[in-house]
Amino acid sequence: MPETKISVAQGDITEFQGDAIVNAANNHLILGAGVAGAIRKKGGPSIQRECDEHGPIRVGEAAITGAGDLPARYVIHAAAMGDEPASRDSIEASTRHALQLADENGVDTIAFPILASGVAGFDLADAARIMMTAIHNYLENYESGIEEIVLYGYSADDAEIVRRVVEES
Repeated sequence: MPETKISVAQGDITEFQGDAIVNAANNHLILGAGVAGAIRKKGGPSIQRECDEHGPIRVGEAAITGAGDLPARYVIHAAAMGDEPASRDSIEASTRHALQLADENGVDTIAFPILASGVAGFDLADAARIMMTAIHNYLENYESGIEEIVLYGYSADDAEIVRRVVEES
């Protein structure tokens, strides 16, 4: 199995040209603000309708929907917060569950925002480190068909912080 490439991109994750994007979701799967709001606005109402069929889920879990009008095929909703505040455990578990859903659905390329670093207020670098640990643990312990994982920073400064974390890991 070829090694999974991990890279960093700067910009709007809703424009990712790949199989799946990850939504930094709440466990009720309500597409409100931040990344979720951008997904709702650009992807159209079908994504929220599918979320309504899946939710609520537990904090630390993930759900998969179609991507509506987005260029990706899927949106994987990783619930790192909601009925409970974001934590190391919820970021780690929702990252792992998102990767499992990606593998179960034949995803080759997947893009993640840094979970819990927006509305939930988690420190960006800390959240990125937790995610990188979860990603490495997943890739070491499961047979994954994912070819590329892209971590997004919305601003140039955010992307640079994420790039440093990825290089350190």
